[in-house]
Amino acid sequence: MADAAPPAGSHAVLIGVPEYDHPDFPPVPAARNSVRAMSALLRDPQVCGWQEQQITVIDDVSSGPELAGRVADVAEKATGTLLLYYSGHGMLSPAGDLCLVMPGTRPDRPTITGLPWGNLAEAMRLSPARSRITVLDSCFAGRAIEVLTPEAQALADLAEVEGVYTLTATTRNRTAHVPPLAEQRDRPTTFTGQLCDLLRAGIPGKPEYLTLNDIYPALRARLRAAGLPVPHQCGTGGVGQVVFARNAARPAFVEPVISGNPVVLEPGTPFGSRLAEVAAAWAGRGRSKDWLVSGKAFFAVYLWSLAEKKLGHPVDPLTGAYIDACYRAVGGSRGWSDLLWQRERCACHGERWKTENLNICLDCLRYQCMYVDRTCGACGGRVVG
Repeated sequence: MADAAPPAGSHAVLIGVPEYDHPDFPPVPAARNSVRAMSALLRDPQVCGWQEQQITVIDDVSSGPELAGRVADVAEKATGTLLLYYSGHGMLSPAGDLCLVMPGTRPDRPTITGLPWGNLAEAMRLSPARSRITVLDSCFAGRAIEVLTPEAQALADLAEVEGVYTLTATTRNRTAHVPPLAEQRDRPTTFTGQLCDLLRAGIPGKPEYLTLNDIYPALRARLRAAGLPVPHQCGTGGVGQVVFARNAARPAFVEPVISGNPVVLEPGTPFGSRLAEVAAAWAGRGRSKDWLVSGKAFFAVYLWSLAEKKLGHPVDPLTGAYIDACYRAVGGSRGWSDLLWQRERCACHGERWKTENLNICLDCLRYQCMYVDRTCGACGGRVVG
């Protein structure tokens, strides 16, 4: 599994509008293919790990109000991550606002016959989701950036809304790129195709799990190098740090299986007692490396030792020597730094963070957000970090 799956209560709405009534809007078969490609990417357990029931695909749009209502219905029940993806034509209204082109849209009346982006922005704004992500693969999509940020005076109240991230295929004044119509039968749009290819290949040099902030620079560089329109992004409330996919360019981290880890990680007895038991076993076996701890077990041990020092509680010499030996075995400061860069899911909100931003409960060994009080909400145990 990718283990980059979104938290419970997450929903994705994938919209494709491939056909239009007015001759000024040529058909875009690639829009339907793009929705299918995004759906497959999200559902892939080795990449994003979304569940089938979390994804709503809409490729049978009839009108702007009907589509806005369907999006709002999904948005209002999302409590985790809300992802909105659109592929199809986009155009600017006479006032310069982005309108998504519906099958019956008239080019001379885009606001009335199309779907003004502000209507979907409203649904995103009112959603109780903790993280809201929009991916727009259309012409002039960059105009949506201004609607979802404080610079848009008409929707200036969005300045107070946390957790909005927007990724667009183009800036506000550029058209998107699609393959020639004759080549669109089995291909997605250029932007979506590049995004999917990037995530399936991974990004060398990045952590095991990719955030939106990791993905955007690599996607922009990839499109620029190909001579294609570059994407645009804007995010508030730290949503750019939300994990979106597992990094296929890195092997999955596997928790080491060594003798000391199961004892330290087994709840039921006070943490200090567990640690003393492992230290004694280590000493009784000639201080064998097999009884040292690493990974999550070492994370808990090291944070416990730091917390004890802050409280003025002396650590006995054997336990201190054991912790020092574990620290050296994981690679010293470099190994500790690498451990802090790994990402884990917190038990309090179900979101994935770097471990440097997490605490841990010494009783149930659940990771907790750094903002959680020193008492675990799950078991009432002691939280350190």
